[in-house]
Amino acid sequence: MKKEIHYFITVDWCNKGKRGLLCTKQGIGFWKKTQHTRNEMFRILGKFDIILYPKSEALTEEELKQYNKWMPLAEYENCGIATKG
Repeated sequence: MKKEIHYFITVDWCNKGKRGLLCTKQGIGFWKKTQHTRNEMFRILGKFDIILYPKSEALTEEELKQYNKWMPLAEYENCGIATKG
């Protein structure tokens, strides 16, 4: 059985080596069935794109479940980073 893969925007705050999933307080990530373009990620992140080092990464449902520790981002009202906890 083939596992379904979606592409999610992941970020690494100030390139500190701890990449996490960009998502809302409710845990909803920014995903799509194909890889995000640079312009799509910039439209979501705006000027903070440069310090978040975004990537569009493919994740299976099992991999996605590992991102369960949420940290708010002061620059965004309703977004934060979910890291592997």
